[in-house]
Amino acid sequence: MRETAESGRVLYVDDDAEYAELTAEFLERTSDRLAVTTASSASEAIDRLDGRTFDCVVSDYEMTGADGLELFERVRARNDDLPFIIVTGASDETVASEAIDRGVTDFFRKRPGTETFELLANRIENAIERRRATRRSRQFQNAVEHAGHVVLITDANGTITHVNDAFETVTGYAAAEAIGRQPSMLQSGQHDETVYRDLWRTISSGEVWEGELVNERKDGSQYVIDQTIAPISAGEDGEDDEITGFVAINRNVTDRKERELNLDFLKQAIDQAGIGIGTYGADGYATYVNERLADLFGTDRDDLRTRHMATLDPDLDPDRFEEYWTSFDDGERRIYDTRIGRVDTGEEVPAEVVTARVRIDGEPYQVNTVRDAAVRKRQERDLERFRSAVEHAGHSVLITDVEGTITYVNDAFEAVSGYTAAEAIGRTPAMLRSGEHDEAFYRDLWETILDGDVWQGEVVNEGKDGTRYVVDQTIAPITDDDGKITGFVAINRDVTAIKEYERELEAQNDRLKQYGETVAHDLRNPLALLDAELTKFEIAVDDADGTVDAETVGQFCADVGTTIERMEALIDDLLAMAEQGQRVLEFESASVESAATEAWAQIEAPSATLSIEDTDVDADPDRLRELLANLFRNAVEHAGENVRLRVTPLDFSAGFAVEDDGPGIPEAERDDVFERGFTTAEDGTGFGLAIVEQIADAHGWSVSVTESRDGGARFELRVDEST
Repeated sequence: MRETAESGRVLYVDDDAEYAELTAEFLERTSDRLAVTTASSASEAIDRLDGRTFDCVVSDYEMTGADGLELFERVRARNDDLPFIIVTGASDETVASEAIDRGVTDFFRKRPGTETFELLANRIENAIERRRATRRSRQFQNAVEHAGHVVLITDANGTITHVNDAFETVTGYAAAEAIGRQPSMLQSGQHDETVYRDLWRTISSGEVWEGELVNERKDGSQYVIDQTIAPISAGEDGEDDEITGFVAINRNVTDRKERELNLDFLKQAIDQAGIGIGTYGADGYATYVNERLADLFGTDRDDLRTRHMATLDPDLDPDRFEEYWTSFDDGERRIYDTRIGRVDTGEEVPAEVVTARVRIDGEPYQVNTVRDAAVRKRQERDLERFRSAVEHAGHSVLITDVEGTITYVNDAFEAVSGYTAAEAIGRTPAMLRSGEHDEAFYRDLWETILDGDVWQGEVVNEGKDGTRYVVDQTIAPITDDDGKITGFVAINRDVTAIKEYERELEAQNDRLKQYGETVAHDLRNPLALLDAELTKFEIAVDDADGTVDAETVGQFCADVGTTIERMEALIDDLLAMAEQGQRVLEFESASVESAATEAWAQIEAPSATLSIEDTDVDADPDRLRELLANLFRNAVEHAGENVRLRVTPLDFSAGFAVEDDGPGIPEAERDDVFERGFTTAEDGTGFGLAIVEQIADAHGWSVSVTESRDGGARFELRVDEST
């Protein structure tokens, strides 16, 4: 038969030449995909294999000379994947088993009738197709492994089954880390779900998807790919076949995208900076000029391209232009100030020119950028004034781009925040957040400035060392000539000291209020004593019928004088306490018994009794007496005039206790009794025990309340022996 590109070339070997020819004829008649050549011996078969390429060898098992298995071994030594089928008329299963064990592709037993040739043709076609499929798979895998692009293969559900070396290099994921996972492991968050939904819908319908994606590597960095995803189907024609998987070829275009971005940025930067640009060939005429360059020369772009470079620059001599041109080396760059002649007015204007020699496709070109020097000088002066103002400003100043990335900070920023300029630039002001404000606070700030408005307010920031400071902050947008926001400037006035002063002033006012209440409370005892002395004196006068002996008057005056002295001392100390913000104490070794006796003398409770076990403590005697007087008065007010009080040393630590036999203090109220204003007595002020705690704190003592042995209140004052 005539061979085609898809024909299977078969070598049929049988020592019965007539049967071999008959078999070849029937095989070709049965299948138009087979082209059969015959050989009558093993040696002839080897010669045939040396002369041409075959897709399959079919050999009779029983042949004179070398049998079919021997021929198989010789063929295998030459070609390890050429399909080899053994044909035999014998029914011995031993032959079949041995053939299969040796690696024969197939074993076929001859049958009577022509259908045996149909079966044999089918076996041959299958063997050839399997070999071709295996080779295609190897070729594909080899192409994948050596492709310059990332290749990954998934099953029909999108689970990765294979990646090539380029995948590992680009993504940072090893094959073992990727296989079994989904390509979504590479998603960067730059695309929403609709992109991936459209992608999946396209390839699931059997079509090819192409597009650019931003992926994320294992290390978190992002890269751009130009991706093509095609379905893999079981059939060869690709039509109406079930999709078994997908192959994705990803070309890393990160560098290209960066170049494109840089080029766009460069073009925008040049246009916004008002820079004229032109490229010139060796003949001195422009090959490209932008609109700004034409404006600087007072003409249009078409006219400018007709004018020789030397006619536009007074410093160039047209007759010596070639000398000027050849004086440049490739890559050389020259910067100089000159004056250019305007075409429309004939005047010469100052300009700054940057000239660079480049080579494109082997040809030299000169790239000239021209900027109005007057504008530059004015900008430099303005910039210098602005920079000087910012640098010498007493406030912290930072400038950001429109995304909020810091681009500049002044010295005051470094001094206040503790961050150097190098540490701050490139980050966002969020680096200063202290946690004092919630997200709504910053969202309102951001919305305000993005709308083009100025934001003002107080912000609590955190410095590099973790300390907090308060700033009165003003943030204003920076706009270009078109009103577009290009960044923001924040001016921060450090008001930490002011806020601290305000807090101290408020605290001082609170203390003064408390001290006023304390004065009123603490003066009640001596005033009550004065009142009692006066009453006693009045009674004595009444009893004496208007005549009082000198001794009684003297005693009264002495008692009143003593009370007044104590009041004066108390007032002096309270004033000193109000001025200093704390008690002024002079410590000495003081007898608790002595202080308690003096304090008890101030208490008007004739029916009450006091017993004392003495101990010594380091204390201010006057303050100790005041503390005890308040405890005694508190007991009388809450336990009644018949109360029995005891003052005793503590059993297991330095200090003393004052206890009574009154109703006691409920456990639930014991933590509250030292609060100013807390009282359970109808005529109580609620300051007595607060004063007790204040005096104890001033001495470095701790005070607590518990139950006495008689069920009353027991106040224990413990001395901190480490102080």
